Amino acid sequence: MHVRRALALFGAVTAAAFTACKEPPFAPRWDSDMFMPLSTQPIRLSTVLGLGVIPPGISAPDSFPPQLQAISGVLGDVLKNLVTDATRCSSTVNPALSCDQLKLTISKTQPITAQDTLYVANAKANLNAAGPGTVVFPISLAATDATKSDSIFLTQTSVAMLKAAGQSQSPLWIQLRGQANSGAGITVTSSDSLAITTSVTVRIAVVHK
Repeated sequence: MHVRRALALFGAVTAAAFTACKEPPFAPRWDSDMFMPLSTQPIRLSTVLGLGVIPPGISAPDSFPPQLQAISGVLGDVLKNLVTDATRCSSTVNPALSCDQLKLTISKTQPITAQDTLYVANAKANLNAAGPGTVVFPISLAATDATKSDSIFLTQTSVAMLKAAGQSQSPLWIQLRGQANSGAGITVTSSDSLAITTSVTVRIAVVHK
């Protein structure tokens, strides 16, 4: 029963997102928060630190290659209806920020430390801190962190970039990169990995016919 209700609610909100771009006069309007997962891939520790016993203090770059997130279907309709008016956001008093949040969760199978940064951009060349509207999300993992989650509020510039991607149906580029350290020394197997999940919670304008 819970699954049916969840699917019914998702269908209703999705339909609202589809109609949000068609604004009939005097139609009821409101803002709604939507949770959307983004595609990521795990990092195999064997490709970072190698297989076998790794001595203490060994560090290496850890990353997954730049990958495309298609902006189509529901995700595209949601992004093109993002609320960009800062006055309609009550979750923060900083006018440079929006209501929209990006969440990152990293799980690891070995007690390594890591200093990583997640990048989300509208072009492969913008996967760096200098890209216009690029989302830059740093996160640190201690050796004792089996799983760590963090979230950041997006800037108005980043929200405008996401909205433009939705309007043009242009894919986004996503990459996580940084440094991993073996700390006290570990044994790495082929099944060891850094598992990464990302999602965005955004506020959209909804129009109901």
